[in-house]
Amino acid sequence: MDLDQEWKNLSIEFNSEVDKIAIANITIDEKSHSLLQDLLFKLKWKLRWIRIIDLPILTMAFFVNGDLKYLLIFSFITYEIFRAMAVSDLKKIKTSVDYNTNTKEVLINNLAAVKRILRSETLYGYIFIPLGGPTGLLAYRLYVHQTFEKVFSLPHFFMHAALLSIIGIPLIYVAKKMNDSVFSAPLRNLNEKIKSLMD
Repeated sequence: MDLDQEWKNLSIEFNSEVDKIAIANITIDEKSHSLLQDLLFKLKWKLRWIRIIDLPILTMAFFVNGDLKYLLIFSFITYEIFRAMAVSDLKKIKTSVDYNTNTKEVLINNLAAVKRILRSETLYGYIFIPLGGPTGLLAYRLYVHQTFEKVFSLPHFFMHAALLSIIGIPLIYVAKKMNDSVFSAPLRNLNEKIKSLMD
């Protein structure tokens, strides 16, 4: 038996297997990276839209008089609180390709962070979408009557606000459908990738 030749053969076989494993890992990481980039792109645009909505609200607060100013500032702060929580979770998502980490664990943690952001938004929607109509009515009345005291003393104000709130409830379903159309496919793909790594 030629031990030197056997050693060379074993070495070639071993290096070949290592190369195959390395190529497989690169493929997994590239696919994972692509899935995460898709989700992050959509999440970042969602957070940009919050700014597109709330910065004009803050700007208006500087140009109006009376209690409407406080309502607008409160609305701005509410949007920013949700945005800050979402950004905090967004920062926990790892996007760089790191060959020293366990791909499955990174993807599971990233998926959990994305779901937290979307769950927070859903909760925010359940609370504030029905309040959109009444808040708009309150803003208009404050623009006309200047103070909360005068607005709240108007006849039928609370009845009108309640009706607008009820009309706003179906918009929760519309918002959920819009969210699903944007995020369901990327989330499903990421779940499938995690399941494939568990096999």
